[in-house]
This record gives sequence, structure tokens and C-alpha cells, in this order.
Amino acid sequence: MKINDSMPINIDQLALQKENVGTEEFQTILEKARESKDEKKLLDSCRQFEALFLQTIMKTSRPNISNDTFIQKSHGREIFEGMYDEKLSEEMTKGQGIGLAQQLYKQLSKQINVSNK
Repeated sequence: MKINDSMPINIDQLALQKENVGTEEFQTILEKARESKDEKKLLDSCRQFEALFLQTIMKTSRPNISNDTFIQKSHGREIFEGMYDEKLSEEMTKGQGIGLAQQLYKQLSKQINVSNK
């Protein structure tokens, strides 16, 4: 198998594709939670949305950070920073998070409870 190295890897396109998959995954989980009226799945999907939101904030604020570090800017560093942002955002949503997941859960659980009656 021959690998064509003439095509450069576009990190931004890969990140956008990953974000789209995350959004589609959130929508699928949300629809399943509504159909099954499972409030635990609903809360989990709200936390995933909060993590995706936080990850987006960290990613968009990264260019504003000074690049005066001893690690040179490279594709490897961009990949590491993306993975770091993803894990950090997941950890931030554990427990109370920033409150976005709880507010979203309150709103969406009302819809589930109304449809139960």
C-alpha cells in the first residue's frame, strides 16, 4: 500500500469533522432519551453538550494565548492541544460543571414530563 504524502493533513478540517460527529452524537442521544423518557440519558447528553461547548470555547480562545513558549508551534502540538482541550472539558463537566448542563436538563426534562402526562 502506497501512501501519498503530497496531500497535507488539514488539522482544522479534521477538528471540524470531529465536532460535527460530536454534535450528531449529541442529537442522537438526545432523541433516544426523549423516546425512552430516560432522564439519566438526558442528563448525560446535557453534560456531553456542556463539554462540547467548553471545548469550543477553549479552542477559539487558544490563538489569543502568547506563543512565547519553549515548545515550537507544530501539527503535533496542535493535536496535543486539541486532545488536552477535549479531556479538560470532560473533566470540567463532572460534578456541577459550569451549570449549563443543569439548565439544559431542566428545560428538556420538562418536555419529557409533559409528554408523560
